[in-house]
Amino acid sequence: AAALSERGAEVVFLPNAQGKVDLAALLRLLGERGLSEVHVEAGTALNGSLMGEGLVDELLVYLAPDIIGDSGRGMFRMPPIGSMADKIALEWDGMTPVGRDLRILARVIPR
Repeated sequence: AAALSERGAEVVFLPNAQGKVDLAALLRLLGERGLSEVHVEAGTALNGSLMGEGLVDELLVYLAPDIIGDSGRGMFRMPPIGSMADKIALEWDGMTPVGRDLRILARVIPR
């Protein structure tokens, strides 16, 4: 943090009760600073935390036409659901081929 501050970056600490980043507070802070859209390319833990806290309103997914089996990593690390009523539903908003891949835009349906 000190090295970043010395180079002119603003470092903000927003810890939650577990000592990790308070994601809702971070997004509120960004909104207060005029950022209304944030793109996150992250691993399964952060993706799962954002989704689990209800902080995602849309997904932009690039799907490759390749099968790698169960050695591939999932997109979200989240606890198992108790029933289908607990699922997070999506609404397709667009699909576009990009080279060999498929670009999928899906909106999260609020519960």
